[in-house]
Amino acid sequence: MNSKDIVKLNNELREKLTATNKEIYEDMLVYIRLNNKSEQHTEEVLYEILEHLIQAQEEGKTAQEVFGNNLKAYCDDLIKEIPNEKKSLAFLFGSYIIIYFLAILSTFKGIGEYAIYYFFDKGSNVFSFSLGSGIIVIITDLIILTVFILLVLKWIKSTTFKIKKPKKWVEFLQIWLISTIFIGLSVLVPIIMPSFGAEISIPVISFAVLGVILFLIAYILNKKFRLTK
Repeated sequence: MNSKDIVKLNNELREKLTATNKEIYEDMLVYIRLNNKSEQHTEEVLYEILEHLIQAQEEGKTAQEVFGNNLKAYCDDLIKEIPNEKKSLAFLFGSYIIIYFLAILSTFKGIGEYAIYYFFDKGSNVFSFSLGSGIIVIITDLIILTVFILLVLKWIKSTTFKIKKPKKWVEFLQIWLISTIFIGLSVLVPIIMPSFGAEISIPVISFAVLGVILFLIAYILNKKFRLTK
């Protein structure tokens, strides 16, 4: 059974848990998933844990009685037994994220600047850029995106297994701060980047066309390899 199918079964079966057990299990689920391990084996392990917990629940046992009081240590031991993800799958997923990110940026830039020019008579319908600096900007933005994703994942992982959960507004403020820094750096990079390389001019609507093409590529990748569903 494919890992995505196991996830669907997991989501359905999880509803049988009590509120307390569900909260504990979801902490374990998040903690175990946020490791660079085989997705297939990870989901199989998580499903097995869920089955054990439901069985224990029916017998009147708590999660601590089944897995011990140190749930983090228990999960760490499980993670050690899960094999790493195949490099080919990791590469495909990374490529999918990059293509999707570029598709969003390109589409919004194309449609946004095209609309501003034709409806408000502002800006230009032609975008000019230096090839060298343009490539560096894209690479830098991808690095910033990678750091942003890693920080968010680390933050999510740090919220698990806490006896006293932080208030929702505190969590919102934390993620808002990380997101604001990411957006600010993404906007700042092309502004401070000096121009170098061949000068190229293209219609702004070309970005929207490129975005659609990239979305199509991302869709095909996802459909063929079931990267997200």
